[in-house]
Amino acid sequence: MMNHPKEAKIDDYLDLYLFAEKLQDDEWQNEIKNNLAAFLKESAERDRQRESDLRIQMSYVNRRILDLYKQLRQRNVQLTESITNELYALKQRRLELEAELGKLREQNRRIS
Repeated sequence: MMNHPKEAKIDDYLDLYLFAEKLQDDEWQNEIKNNLAAFLKESAERDRQRESDLRIQMSYVNRRILDLYKQLRQRNVQLTESITNELYALKQRRLELEAELGKLREQNRRIS
């Protein structure tokens, strides 16, 4: 049983393809194949763009964490509650981004 919308749509295309095969409708089968290929291409492009966006966000978060640590080291800035909270939030966001990237990679592996 598929639980991802993209997988469900692929499953629907395949069901239609098999139905067209039973009807011996070659023209419809070709149309379904072409539609599925177009869907997969568009989907792959969206996934690549999403992964790129997530990597850009991850890069920003990592740079900001490094900047905060540099400030603490170089300027002997006190570790205030606001800096602690920002570091915590940034590290939390980094974990969320890593999880999203992992999920995206996993779903692409299942579909490939």
